[in-house]
Amino acid sequence: MHPATDPSTTPVYGVRPSKPGLYLGLFHGRDTPNQTMHGWGFDGPAIGPLRYFHTTYACSVHVEFVSPADVQLFTGTHDTLMDLTINGDLLCFGGKLYGDWTVYMVTPEECFRSPDTFRQNTRPNDLRRQAKPIPWDEDS
Repeated sequence: MHPATDPSTTPVYGVRPSKPGLYLGLFHGRDTPNQTMHGWGFDGPAIGPLRYFHTTYACSVHVEFVSPADVQLFTGTHDTLMDLTINGDLLCFGGKLYGDWTVYMVTPEECFRSPDTFRQNTRPNDLRRQAKPIPWDEDS
């Protein structure tokens, strides 16, 4: 079992991580397998950045972190390999269970502003806002 993650130090699924890379996002969380759900449950961690995500026979999940410093946030160790189990149809992590999970990429452009070629000082990254996508049928 992995220790519960600290939301103040670890990325949470649904919030853009500060580092680019491959992430495993856990959501539709619950505390017990038979918990009566009133809504979608809670969002879990965004685990990563990862080198890979691998599932074996829908009963175990194996991940490898890119950096030992990143795995420290999730497991308290520097071992970059981490195994997760599946309980019925729920993924187990940190003493919680998740009905849904996804693997997704966060590109460097999503984390960092492009360098300013005309400014003396760079802009702080925490002010970046995500651009609103333009629907494909409105571009003409």
